[in-house]
Amino acid sequence: MLLSRLNPPSDHLIPGLHRQLGGLIHNPRSRGAIPSLVSMTSPRPARYRNDLSEYPVTTRPSHLDPFEAAVLATVRERRLFGAEARVLVALSGGADSVALLAALAALRGAGALAALFACHVDHQLRPGSGADGDACAVLCAALEVPLARAPVTVPRGENVQQAARRERYRALRTAAAGAGASRVATGHTRGDQAETVLLRLLRGAGARGLSGIPARRGALVRPLIDLTRAEIVAYLGRRGLGWREDPTNATPRYARNRVRAELLPLIEALAPGAEARLARTADLLRDDERALERAAARLAPRGATSVDAARLARASPAVGRRVVRRLWRAASGSRRGLEAVHVSAVLRLVRLGRAGPVALPGGRAAWRAEDGLSVGVAPRSRGFPRLPERRGARAR
Repeated sequence: MLLSRLNPPSDHLIPGLHRQLGGLIHNPRSRGAIPSLVSMTSPRPARYRNDLSEYPVTTRPSHLDPFEAAVLATVRERRLFGAEARVLVALSGGADSVALLAALAALRGAGALAALFACHVDHQLRPGSGADGDACAVLCAALEVPLARAPVTVPRGENVQQAARRERYRALRTAAAGAGASRVATGHTRGDQAETVLLRLLRGAGARGLSGIPARRGALVRPLIDLTRAEIVAYLGRRGLGWREDPTNATPRYARNRVRAELLPLIEALAPGAEARLARTADLLRDDERALERAAARLAPRGATSVDAARLARASPAVGRRVVRRLWRAASGSRRGLEAVHVSAVLRLVRLGRAGPVALPGGRAAWRAEDGLSVGVAPRSRGFPRLPERRGARAR
């Protein structure tokens, strides 16, 4: 993977990019196209000048826009980062990531973070995707944000969205390390949260799955998780910023697109405010999940592959399921692969006091030995019933 150097962009690159990107970028105040991400109005819009002061992009405002203040409130209330943070933004060029970068640039000017960087990942999955990176370069130059451009190759023969996501986050981690960034910020919004909750509800997920997208997971943060699409578009209009549209976001081929375009509007029509309530439900379930996970950790500390069977038998079903999942993760090195049918079989083994073993995916098993329940490589000295390894709802 080739990763461009993290050097601040030079202003002299902007005019050329303006000419190259003419008519490619959407703007909330215009029915047509505008010449660039950063130009909204100009005394002579048909021409492009070297002087960036002609374009209404404010990098160090004396006061915060209401949208920027809302982002700062999320950062503080959810403890995403402090004033010493060095933040790298995942910049696709779409409306959400453009608003995120502009808001964080304003917060940088207000002293709410120490340094700001951006990384544009080109998955090279559609013709003309390189123009998205050019548009991001225009924006970053105007906001004085160093940009890394990372072309990646998405492997064929597997789920394209999953493979692209894996390669994207790998590139973002590489760019963050190169910039010395302590946080990677993505543009997930409240709408994304509501879509995720609905999709996982339809798959039969439990509390962990329905807790949706966390505002923070390690170094990964989502400062827009409490903001709506309408607020984002309004902010971009006030700042005079346009954005790129990804045509794949409109195809009904992907379930998330259909939830966004068809299901959520229908639910909102039936129950106005549903998006906000779905997002609130995710927050409440995340709090519940953390409490249940702490209870499970007392029975099965991190890295444990065995647990006292009598204590597990006395635990509530909700805690018991999480204990089995923790044992599985320690034994397999991953949360993936374990389904509800496997978890139920393990808990039945414990409840009935049988020795087992019970077959689990990947040649592993759960069995009773003396007073404990263990999960690991299947014992070969015993025969045991095989459980179906099928795709379905994972244990949550």
